[in-house]
Amino acid sequence: MDIIVTALLALPLVGAYALFALGIVVIFQASRVLNLAHGGMVIVPAYMTYALAQHLPLALSLIIGVGSGSLVGLLVERIFIRTLRGESMTTQTVGTVAAFGVILALIAKVFGTTPLPMPSVFPQGFVHLGSSGIKYGSIGLFVVMLVLAGGMFALFRFTSLGLAMRGAAQNSRAAQLMGINPIRTTQIAWVLGGALAGVAGILLAGVTDLDPYNLSLQALPAFVAVLIGGLESLPGAVLGALIVGGVVGVLPGLPGLGSIQGAPQLMLMIVAFVVMARRGQRLTAGDLRA
Repeated sequence: MDIIVTALLALPLVGAYALFALGIVVIFQASRVLNLAHGGMVIVPAYMTYALAQHLPLALSLIIGVGSGSLVGLLVERIFIRTLRGESMTTQTVGTVAAFGVILALIAKVFGTTPLPMPSVFPQGFVHLGSSGIKYGSIGLFVVMLVLAGGMFALFRFTSLGLAMRGAAQNSRAAQLMGINPIRTTQIAWVLGGALAGVAGILLAGVTDLDPYNLSLQALPAFVAVLIGGLESLPGAVLGALIVGGVVGVLPGLPGLGSIQGAPQLMLMIVAFVVMARRGQRLTAGDLRA
């Protein structure tokens, strides 16, 4: 029973990691770039929402905050990715590391590094689970993740835009012959990825604290989730996030392991090495070998 409660308490981690992973997969599917700046794209919308909520209604602040995430995604693509378009994918990925450093430094300079109380999007309160409780915000975060995951899956599976984005990434020359603009589809993917990062950052900060370093580092386990699920699999991203969130959230509550400092991180490292040793064989169907 305690394990079930502990697993339910890990819902916000699963929801946040899944949203992070979805953004990473959406960007990779359309641009073939592993976006290591995703953690930076997470914190800008959260701080924008926090600043605007001091003067504007929360709903309007949320809309502008998520929009700022899309704008950051567009700027990263325009400044760092398109500038390096003639270089290798590895070079473009390294460019996203530079973007992450710039974003983090700017946010820390403007807002400082002291944790701030983020306004909650969902009502205050708990659903009691034995002697513990799970916040309404945590449940809301998980539900929002499911809705957005379904929306992204439908976009890439059933719409012409999703097909164009995937086709342009796989063979830009053939896509151009079919009348598809690869630059435009890449921009759209980065805009969507930035919006997903914004939603995840805003909702996660609402159930924790707004801290530039801790919040940006929350995106790191999502890369393990993507590695498990596959870089081109949206369902795999959710499945990977479920595994990663379960490890991070449940492992500290297990007898004998909860007292070991760093046990979740060690377990995630082992999982990552096992997956890499299997040469990209993932848990869900996909056509890309990592």
